[in-house]
Amino acid sequence: MKNLLSLLALTVSLAAANPASNMKLAFSDEFDGPSLDASKWATFGEPTTMTLFKLGKVSGLRITLIKKEDMIQSNGISSRGKFEQTKGYFEASIRMPATKGHTGYFSVRCKDEKVTPFINVLWEGTGDDYLTPWARYVDDKGQHDLRSDASGSKILKGGEPSKKFNTYGILWTDKAFSWFVNGKQIHKADRTVIDAPMSLNLSHRIGEWERPKLNLKSLPDDMEVDWVKAWK
Repeated sequence: MKNLLSLLALTVSLAAANPASNMKLAFSDEFDGPSLDASKWATFGEPTTMTLFKLGKVSGLRITLIKKEDMIQSNGISSRGKFEQTKGYFEASIRMPATKGHTGYFSVRCKDEKVTPFINVLWEGTGDDYLTPWARYVDDKGQHDLRSDASGSKILKGGEPSKKFNTYGILWTDKAFSWFVNGKQIHKADRTVIDAPMSLNLSHRIGEWERPKLNLKSLPDDMEVDWVKAWK
């Protein structure tokens, strides 16, 4: 009986730790159809860099890079105008790029970034196992970056971000924004004054500041997304 009670207590504890345990699924995409679902996503950047794949039991979205003169680019998908939500838990299963000079990111962001206040809440994989949970908040007083001690660190074991799929989550509540990786909370920031619905975004990009670190011989080094879900 004691072992049974311990097991029940552990089960309750694990359920309570799940950010979506008391929420209902509001959005999901397994990327297992014949093409990207246009009712859920709009593309930006170069559409040909986004393809669906199936390897054994795993299906997903692959976002690659195109060879161009300066290599500066941002390719991805957004649910803006198709699915937007105020508060809740947003999560994606992602295999991040392995090398530096380009970034894979998963974010929730405001619809209109010309109207303050607005925020962009992100998980970034910048290669060499570095992961960054952070947010950029802009109000009438200017720009504020909400970072943590975990920013730009090797949160997971060596090679895990690029060798396997991991889940990256963002919890948005009345009190705070919280970042999770594989169900474990990594970072938390007091909630800013944002009440407008936000969309889901996934992208593979090379910024001007990253280009000097990019080794063209390391390509292709793609970002892959197994699934995306949102709970309310």
